[in-house]
Amino acid sequence: MKITATQKFEAEISAAEVRRIAVQCIRDAVGWKPEHYVKNGKLYIAKTMHTSHSWTEEILIGEASPNDLATQRVINLILVPVPVST
Repeated sequence: MKITATQKFEAEISAAEVRRIAVQCIRDAVGWKPEHYVKNGKLYIAKTMHTSHSWTEEILIGEASPNDLATQRVINLILVPVPVST
């Protein structure tokens, strides 16, 4: 993500885009690629393989650290939109 400005500007972005930007900032801060995730207390990276067709494999990186668990939990909370009551 790159935002460069030499003067003040305003931009409207959707709630989904705000969530996407927040998740990207968190991943950047902890050094995760979008393919990183925690499942059952272990840290994985999803790798897509290509031949005449493509498929995705889970590559085990290792045990998830407390920081990995916290990162995944925060990402999950951001990606699941909270219903707004009217």
